[in-house]
Amino acid sequence: MAKHSFSVPFSGSSQDIVAKAKAAIEKAGGEFSGSEGKGTFSVPTPAGKVKGSYAIAAQSFSVDITDKPFLVPGSAIESQVRKFLETA
Repeated sequence: MAKHSFSVPFSGSSQDIVAKAKAAIEKAGGEFSGSEGKGTFSVPTPAGKVKGSYAIAAQSFSVDITDKPFLVPGSAIESQVRKFLETA
């Protein structure tokens, strides 16, 4: 069961948004595996690893955080993912 779920609307192609997510996660030292439709990721943090999955439908990048450190709020992870997708 997801510990935190959210969606990020995007413009452009699904290939572009997946490439942005992959680049940002790998730059942060994480692992990214997936396609234009769905996939998984994990990112290390000082408090522990954040793991999740994503799915793309229409112009929406939906994220389910499946595992996260207890001390890291889901809203902080969501904020960081949104930054990754906007700036990557």
